[in-house]
Amino acid sequence: MNMALNKLVHAVGISVVLVYGSVFDVGVSLAQDSLPETTQSAVIVLAAKQCATDLSSLQPKMNKALQFIKSASFRKAMLASLEASIPEAISQSDGLAQQIAFLKKEIAKQEQERAHAEKVAREGLTDPSQPLKPCRHRKESAYCYAMDQYLISTASNLANQDFLSALQCYQREGVR
Repeated sequence: MNMALNKLVHAVGISVVLVYGSVFDVGVSLAQDSLPETTQSAVIVLAAKQCATDLSSLQPKMNKALQFIKSASFRKAMLASLEASIPEAISQSDGLAQQIAFLKKEIAKQEQERAHAEKVAREGLTDPSQPLKPCRHRKESAYCYAMDQYLISTASNLANQDFLSALQCYQREGVR
């Protein structure tokens, strides 16, 4: 393709992205493959119209998940993370595909930690088939430590799963 036609295709690609959003994946791909970061920012802005911009909708579930966690700093950090801007996080990352891959690994790691903590907590019960119950805040035991780890992993993956879903939405909308 000659240089003038190449520039025209890229200009048309940008116009399609800016005017029609991610409906035209070809325009998005052309724009992202050869134009500066400002085009990627425009694609993120357009995708934000279809995808979550933060995890604040998770607040009620997260409050419930955090209610028995002993660490006040963890609870505070987790609640604050729900308000963080997803488009800003994407803009500051080294690439959406890498973020998604990392998050999938983190979810798997947290799930392993949750399963291990559940196993340890169940060993502390007289009847392992009983439901797990949170400890009182001042009580310390192996069961309580395992329960805290179980609850932390559960809360972490609650946020991680929603964040992963949001990132995958941005990816479907053409963000790279």
